Amino acid sequence: MARNEKEESIQIGFREALALILPYFRKKIWIQFRSVIWIVLYLTLFQLLVLRVPIKEAGLITLGIVSVIIGLSFFLEGLFLGLMPLGEALGLKLPQKLGIVSIMAFSILLGMGATLAEPAIAILKACGSKVTPWEAPLLYYLLNEGSDTLYISIATGVGISVLLGMLRFLYGFSLSKVLIPSILLLLGVSIFAYFDENLKYISGLAWDSGAVTTGPVTVPLVVALGIGISKVSEKNEQSSAYGVVTLASLFPILSVFLVGIYFSIQVPKPMLEGEFFQKEIHSTKGKFLLGGKTKDFETNQKTSSTTPNSLKKIPKGIGNHIYDAFMIALRAILPLSIFLIVVLYLVLKEKIPYPEEVRLGILFSVIGLTIFNFGIMFGLNQLGDQVGWKLPSTFRSIELTDSTKYIQNFNPKAVFTALNEEGKEEKFFYLKERKSYTEIPYREENWDQSKKVYEFTPIHGPIFGKEDNLLGYGIVLVFAFILGYSATLAEPALSALGNAVEETTVGTFRKSLLIQSVAIGVGFGTLIGILKIILEIPIVWILVPVYLFLLLLNRLSKPEFIEIAWDSAGVTTGPITVPLVIAMGLGIGNQLGTTDGFGILACASAFPILTVLVMGILVENSRKLSLDDSEQKQK
Repeated sequence: MARNEKEESIQIGFREALALILPYFRKKIWIQFRSVIWIVLYLTLFQLLVLRVPIKEAGLITLGIVSVIIGLSFFLEGLFLGLMPLGEALGLKLPQKLGIVSIMAFSILLGMGATLAEPAIAILKACGSKVTPWEAPLLYYLLNEGSDTLYISIATGVGISVLLGMLRFLYGFSLSKVLIPSILLLLGVSIFAYFDENLKYISGLAWDSGAVTTGPVTVPLVVALGIGISKVSEKNEQSSAYGVVTLASLFPILSVFLVGIYFSIQVPKPMLEGEFFQKEIHSTKGKFLLGGKTKDFETNQKTSSTTPNSLKKIPKGIGNHIYDAFMIALRAILPLSIFLIVVLYLVLKEKIPYPEEVRLGILFSVIGLTIFNFGIMFGLNQLGDQVGWKLPSTFRSIELTDSTKYIQNFNPKAVFTALNEEGKEEKFFYLKERKSYTEIPYREENWDQSKKVYEFTPIHGPIFGKEDNLLGYGIVLVFAFILGYSATLAEPALSALGNAVEETTVGTFRKSLLIQSVAIGVGFGTLIGILKIILEIPIVWILVPVYLFLLLLNRLSKPEFIEIAWDSAGVTTGPITVPLVIAMGLGIGNQLGTTDGFGILACASAFPILTVLVMGILVENSRKLSLDDSEQKQK
């Protein structure tokens, strides 16, 4: 029967609206708080208690971390209300109204748009100031003048990945048919890059790019689209719901390598700093590398290359940074939203589902991403960089360039002379700070006679013994393992994957077992990644044998365990972990003079695949033994 009653809207006041909304948002913020607070406390306490160095700009970093929590809460809620319903609606209607070619084109554009909207993608641009153009010209170019090209190449790689994912949803072919040739191709390109002077320095960036793309925008949106397509596809299998994250992380690696190969002949080769400024900075390749900043670079580069960007004093114009964060959010969310709405409304001639909620979701996404970007700039990026910059002090003496002091009206008559164990003279003076006196080494080159100012940069470490002591190295590696392990346990996406896996495998692979397997893998991968930076191990030496071994394990594993294992690597690289780990890796690299500070994320993504595959083989063998025992008892 038709209903004749008129629907009446309920009018509520502002206080009543707040009373309804606040508990809901408190819950959402609490979820993000739990995922962030542990890793932040761990890094903070490690720097204060183990490294014994205060946190610089602590108030601003605290504001940034609070912004990350609030911004991520709004952003994820906006995705749930706005973009996810659009993705699923398009997935349902596309196969009904468009042909396979149109679906393929749409999948590529969706993957590109979703990648450019990823919160973690912006962290790559912030890394540009931490790379010197003479040591790694190609890496410098891709992170600075060529950053837009880098973003588009990563987005294109994800677009191709989404295309393959949608074809897999439609036809239900196994993940291994794409996975094995893709991995072999990537390993081949990585080996080729290792023997090129420029390309070898972008290998870490390329493999890390695969981890950056599997974030809170791309994965849910692609899965929502895939779920919609799978509902109308008769050939789809249940297991093909897995593997989307894996595909989204593979092809961006290849696209970054291809872009690097194209630009490698247009930039100079790596060289010494003096040679670069004397011969190359005004050449055609040098001008292409630096763009229009050659003169500024000649003036400022020496200072900026010795101090990490995040350890310098923050400019006063925070309003400008808020505006930049807002524009980044607007450019990320609006094009993607307009694209989805235009396809649904104008191409497919379908109504937008719940238009009020969609509009509210898009607004929340922009607001949330703005706040999150601001928090990344002044919170997570700085905290990770500070810890990374000071971490080598456990085994080596380092300069605390963020604690440089300028002693006004310095009088050289206050300088004393002492003899060291070898009988050589060393000069020093006493500096009174509050109620204590500190011995300060005196160096003639730090004394500016004209201004009567003495510049002093404190030396810190080695904390645990002599230079390059094994205990200090051991503490760094333990720190890295705990960081990766604990950050993984806090990832909400891993808990959701654990529930889905336990349900799919009918309890054979328990949620707790998956979470522990992944966390141990990420912890060990983070350890290997930091060791790679400290010892300057080429990343190809790590990834080639690991991935070849993974392909061997694939031959011994069941298809569902293969897909679960390879997807588990993607859920560990969330919007909190990525900026912290990248900033920390580059901080360590800058302090130790390592050219390539990337690669930690790549290692942290590879080793959980290994642990989950091994655990899957053990679980399957255990199940078979239990079945054999039960059959023998029945006989």
